[in-house]
Formats: sequence, C-alpha cells, structure tokens
Amino acid sequence: MRRLTARVGAIVMFACAACAVVGVNADPTDTSAPQTQYRLDPTRSGVTFDVANVWHSNLTMRFNRIGAQLEGFQGFVADRVMVTIDATSLESNTPFVAGFVEGGDMLDVAHFPAIRFVSTRFVRTGTFTGLLTGDLTIRATTRPVTLAVAFDEDARDPPGARRTLAFTADGHFSRAAFGLSKWSRAVGDEVHLRIHAEFVQERANP
Repeated sequence: MRRLTARVGAIVMFACAACAVVGVNADPTDTSAPQTQYRLDPTRSGVTFDVANVWHSNLTMRFNRIGAQLEGFQGFVADRVMVTIDATSLESNTPFVAGFVEGGDMLDVAHFPAIRFVSTRFVRTGTFTGLLTGDLTIRATTRPVTLAVAFDEDARDPPGARRTLAFTADGHFSRAAFGLSKWSRAVGDEVHLRIHAEFVQERANP
C-alpha cells in the first residue's frame, strides 16, 4: 500500500492548474472580497494514506504528484474543490509494499492511474476551519467522504499582502468500501487520508 497513503496536505490534486479565487487583503469570512487567481505549488503539496497493521505500526503511503483546482473560492469558501492524485507516484515507509499496492489486487495503477476527489459541500466550523464533503473515486468506485479542513493562518507572506493559500484536509475511509480488501487479516480496514495543498498568487482579476 505504498502509494495508497494520502496526505491533503486532501488530495488530491493531479497535475491541474488551480483557479482558486480569494480576497488578497480580506477578512477570511468576507465572501464579497475581490478575487485573485492562485496556482498549486506542487513542491509543497502532497497526499498521504495511513493504515494500521497487526505489527502495531502504520503503513504510510505518500503520493508525490498531485493536482488541485479550486473553483469559486472566495473568503475561504469554495464552490468546488477538485483534487487529482497520480496513483503511480506512490512511495511507502515500507519499500516493498509499494509494488503490491500498485498492483492489480489493490490500486491497479496500470488501469486506474488517478485517484480523484470532487467536493459537493463545504460547511464552515470556524474562521479558519470547515468540513468538506465530496466524492472520492478509487479505481472504478466512488464513495462520499467528509474531510476536516484547516487553513493555514500564518501564511509566509509580507505584511499586508497574502500571496499564499494553504490548507490541510483530514478524513477516513474504508478500504473494503472501495474493493481494496486484500490482506484484511494483517492490515486494517480504516485508511487515514491527509491532503496538504499550498497555492501561490498568480494574478488578480481585472
């Protein structure tokens, strides 16, 4: 399960150009703020999957190539979040596991090279937090999942100008629900998914 571990540092954002819109100097709760285009920084973004096993340790799998697209993102509220994960970019803390996870009995990356998440609803729970519900697709199976989202409050920006937008999304899903039941006696069913995504300002809308 080497590339199966997702980290959102959600998710899942495969080689896409992000078109997030957010207020540059705005109150994060102000959805009337001016819109600014952002693009994903792939070097600071990634997805991990963590799964417990009978040896009381975790199998951690990281996907190194992701793409993300945010549509209608304004005042830290998005109309839609789309994440695409390159399932062939999997690495694991247990090297030999990656090959098994990529194989036909698990992710079958030869036929299903991408894992996708598309949001359907966002509910704010705080100034910089919220619950993001959407559809996760692994292989040919799509199931709803809910991710707890936390936006980075301390952006690495000069005073008075927010040039980066970063968030982490955490959630869980059942392997069996996606037909990934191999090694069920040795490896847990629940997968912890984490997506970390960081965007940088591209240009302001006229």
